[in-house]
Amino acid sequence: MLHLLEALERELPALLADRDAWNSLDIDYHPPFVERLWRSWGDGRVSLHRIQPCAPGEALFHPHKWPSAMRILRGTYEMAVGHGRGPEAPPIAARIIASGEFRYEMVDRDAWHFVRPIGGPAMTVMLTGQPWDRDAPRSDRPLRPLDDARIDELLAFFRAAYPR
Repeated sequence: MLHLLEALERELPALLADRDAWNSLDIDYHPPFVERLWRSWGDGRVSLHRIQPCAPGEALFHPHKWPSAMRILRGTYEMAVGHGRGPEAPPIAARIIASGEFRYEMVDRDAWHFVRPIGGPAMTVMLTGQPWDRDAPRSDRPLRPLDDARIDELLAFFRAAYPR
């Protein structure tokens, strides 16, 4: 997935130019709260995130429903990783402090992680592939789109990070 993330990043300046192609979500059902812009790309989806800080012990430890690759563009976060089948959280196998140009991928359906921004929001790019048959946490209520001001603010940040 990291090689696909690299290819995506070469195309991002052009993708960011078309505001109307981006969808948005305010993911506020569990810390850390995430503002997400997303759109289709190839066989997957690209998501642009602003992840809000939360207190130690609050971040959602979860598997993903799809393979993914991520890059931190701004900020620092604590990340914990583990591995386990089923819906029960496995033990934490490692904790990492990630910042700067940090990239990583999650390509095993039984990989778990949490991210907890430290000292301010983290800005990230995530590429996801085709979904697996995997349970993952989700909101018990519909998620709302972001308001226009937050969409424009996020697009401005990512356009500056990926200029044409």
